[in-house]
Order: sequence, then structure tokens, then C-alpha cells
Amino acid sequence: MSEHVNQGLERFTKLSGEYGARALNPIREQFPELAEFIMGTAYGDIFQRTTITDQWKEVAIISSLITQGQYEQLGVHYTMALSVGITVEELKGILLHLAPCVGAPRIISAFNILLTTLEEIQ
Repeated sequence: MSEHVNQGLERFTKLSGEYGARALNPIREQFPELAEFIMGTAYGDIFQRTTITDQWKEVAIISSLITQGQYEQLGVHYTMALSVGITVEELKGILLHLAPCVGAPRIISAFNILLTTLEEIQ
């Protein structure tokens, strides 16, 4: 494994813990090339950069996933957001601020995932 992949996996594990490991395991087992790409490029390179804080990174990712209607990875990024100091109230604030742009149905879906994630990690 390359150094970027190792750094990415270390960072991903630090931020997402057991919740992230459960999400990543099927990809690592069934599609290792994709897991290597994600860990090496996203977490081993982009996430290592310091242009913006870890909190801003998670706000950007969560907002983008919701805007695209891509809810599958939200739980992992909610977990990461909490691990870098974003509060549950701030996550709700992000959802509320997105509502006029993306509509209530997407925000309701994103909120339900937040509730499920919180139940799973507590």
C-alpha cells in the first residue's frame, strides 16, 4: 500500500472510528481498488491539506452530499463532523440553512439519517 493510502486510512479511522470501519469494510472486501482510491486520494491527500479546518471540510462535504441527494455517506460524515468538534445543534443548523436551497424533503431525509447515526454511535 502506498504512503498516501496508509495516511488516508489512518485519518479516516481517526475521524470515523468504528462507524466508518463498518461502512468501509464491504468496499475494502468487494472493491479494494475503490477503497484504495478513496483512502489515497480523498483522505491521504485532500483531507491532509490545511487550507481549511476539519470542521469546514465536513460542513462542505455534508452540504454537498445533501444537495446532490447522496445520503449513503452522510452517517460517516456526521460521525466525522462530531469527532472534529461540530455539535449536533450545529449539524441541525446546517440542515436548516440548506432547506431553502434543496427543499424540505431532502432535509427531512438528512435529519432522519442524523438521528439514526446518533443512535448508532451513542
